[in-house]
Amino acid sequence: MNNQLQQVVSEIDQEVRSHPWFDFHVLEYDGYRLSIVGGQDLTYSHELELIFEDVFFASIFFEGWHTDTDRPVIELPSKKLNKELNMKFEIQQGFQVFIIHSEDFQNDIYVAAKTLCYSTDTVYY
Repeated sequence: MNNQLQQVVSEIDQEVRSHPWFDFHVLEYDGYRLSIVGGQDLTYSHELELIFEDVFFASIFFEGWHTDTDRPVIELPSKKLNKELNMKFEIQQGFQVFIIHSEDFQNDIYVAAKTLCYSTDTVYY
């Protein structure tokens, strides 16, 4: 597990969990970069942007979803789960699987990408 990616995931999780609720939706995907934005009221703005680059795979809901901020929202899988997900989704070597937990759906959201960065700038629509 890449320590730098673990740090980024931990920072994102802490940011989201500092709010009483948090919603997300896919902003854009251009074939390389997947941008997921989140906030407390996505009608007017977003407060967080997750930017996955060099995306290999995504199992995601394009409509918005809610998260339970009392529990982990984003994480990297354990070694055992990572191996299972790599086999299940045929993830090629060199890509990291990220898990985002949704409150609305039974299935988690999975993104396999080379990198993840984020921005906490508020963007008004």
